[in-house]
Amino acid sequence: MDLDQLRTALALLRYRTINRTAAAEGLAPSSVSDRVRRLEAELGAPLFSRDHTGMHPTAAGRDYLRAAATALATLDEAAEHLHATPGLVVGAQASVADELLPAVLDELRRSHPDLRVRLRPDPDRGRLLAALDGGEIDAAVLLDTGEHVGDLGFPPPASAPEHLDLRTVAMTVVAAPRHPLLGRPATMDEIRRTGGLLGREPGCSFWMATRRWLGPDVDLTAVGGLAQVRDWVATGRGIALLPRFAVRADLDSGRLAALDVAVPPLQLRLIWRHDDDAADRLRPLLYALTRA
Repeated sequence: MDLDQLRTALALLRYRTINRTAAAEGLAPSSVSDRVRRLEAELGAPLFSRDHTGMHPTAAGRDYLRAAATALATLDEAAEHLHATPGLVVGAQASVADELLPAVLDELRRSHPDLRVRLRPDPDRGRLLAALDGGEIDAAVLLDTGEHVGDLGFPPPASAPEHLDLRTVAMTVVAAPRHPLLGRPATMDEIRRTGGLLGREPGCSFWMATRRWLGPDVDLTAVGGLAQVRDWVATGRGIALLPRFAVRADLDSGRLAALDVAVPPLQLRLIWRHDDDAADRLRPLLYALTRA
């Protein structure tokens, strides 16, 4: 089917007369008539009835042209995507997506206004890595440590992805403002013996970081999301190892306090599938992650 014929018929549906349609579309009146006649011949049915007042859609013609308008809009949208700058879908764990990536996306909008970036947050790291393996996302941003993906303690993805550590993420042990360990250097043994270590849940990066630092047998209590951990700490129900970015506002306001103890940092890690053009596609994201 000739789409020009179809577009002309839709214009005729709107403007009602051959002459008005010709003027609006920049065509000769004879061209409008010819296109509509050819379309009707191909369909084997009339789309319009004709009288001295103009062109009137038949009932079936009106239904057909409405459906055709929807189909054309879909084709036009697909053509726009075909010629548009390729987009990126970036997966991230909830805490990283909420706390770190908004500034990164702002930087991307400033530096690459034509680049479409969609953020896909997911609290489940396993689902993110499976989505990366399956090609549902282009890259994942998460917290890790060591030389290989998963050295923090989670199962690595099935494939062998590429990764790059973008920056060090400082970790801190937070407590209620009048906790007895405040005001002096604390030791790892004192932290272990507090009996009130809190975490989100066993699959959480902060939980794994605590066990990596204090040992796999350290006693931890799961209390839910990051907000719940901060609330429990603020009310004196325990202490927690958390990234500084996640507690900065609470430390600045005095709602929480940081213990004086050395804690190994984590790495903000960008992970992507190994393919020939991945580095070029991800370069704007990489720059934004290092600058924001």
